[in-house]
Amino acid sequence: MGLVDTEAIVLRTYKLAEADKIVLCLTKDYGIVRGVARGARRLKSKFGASLEPFTLVALTYFEKEGRELVSISQAEILRSYFQLARQPETVAGLEYMCELAIEFAPPHQADERLFRMVRACVEALSEDASKLHSIVRYYETWMLKLSGFWPDVRVCGNCRRRQTGEQRIYLTTEGAPLCAECAGGAGISLSTRLQTQLRNIQALSPAQWAQAQGQHAPGANDELTRLTERLIEKALERKPRGRASFGTQVS
Repeated sequence: MGLVDTEAIVLRTYKLAEADKIVLCLTKDYGIVRGVARGARRLKSKFGASLEPFTLVALTYFEKEGRELVSISQAEILRSYFQLARQPETVAGLEYMCELAIEFAPPHQADERLFRMVRACVEALSEDASKLHSIVRYYETWMLKLSGFWPDVRVCGNCRRRQTGEQRIYLTTEGAPLCAECAGGAGISLSTRLQTQLRNIQALSPAQWAQAQGQHAPGANDELTRLTERLIEKALERKPRGRASFGTQVS
């Protein structure tokens, strides 16, 4: 492919040898990219602070056919979120979001909608870190949706009747949505309130969603938290590590 220029969000870095770093990025045009930044750990490195996690950068790298790791030649900061590192809980939340991006985003495959969603969620956090849990719920829902693991609850998977959101919907153990009549009370119950939340998530930005959730009583997001947890575990066939340290509290 040769020389590539793209916007990217730095997700993680790892030490390599004495002075280098392996950098994991979510790029706008090429999905997840892993690369080597030579000399990035030196005190006077040309990369400076540009490779800090969740920094938005203009990334330039060289990709050689047949090699998994690209060679990063430049990373110019477009937007930094260093202030988010002040709160341990926020850092844990960001690390969990990073884990989901790595698990669900395909390597070297463009998904601009996913890139925009991740960027918007980090931007919303930078504006109000107190909305962390609501923004993470939004992030989880969209990550599942964009990667094809979110069930379409608008139509019953058995009778094919369109659901209006005025009655409960049930999900089977396989994640298929059923109307109350077809489910017979079996499965994961999705209340009318939760269905309203899900419609709002699809219509609002993460900042707008978090603001709206803040107007509800404590615990209003518990049902959504349980749902995203189950769907993520089913998709990954395990519990994500970051969720344990971040917890399941909602705001």
